[in-house]
Amino acid sequence: MPTEPPVPDRESGRLDHEVTAPRASNGREWDLFVSEDATDPPRHAGSVTAPSREVAVEQADRLVGRDAETLWVCPADEVTRRTTANARLANR
Repeated sequence: MPTEPPVPDRESGRLDHEVTAPRASNGREWDLFVSEDATDPPRHAGSVTAPSREVAVEQADRLVGRDAETLWVCPADEVTRRTTANARLANR
């Protein structure tokens, strides 16, 4: 008999569930991080889907390059995403 999943503890804000579901089915996903000047920490600026690092960098530069002093393009499958337990990303 199936049981109901526990209700996410959204009030605590604990990010205790690793998200492993792929975000793209038509290519490799790349996360973009930018800082607007040398003293700012990097912030997540979005993502692109591209077949290679070179294409991802081109797309990232067009998308967010003009707003950033520094741009990081990271393979999304190398970035750990976390959320509260059993929370659905589509509902966020």
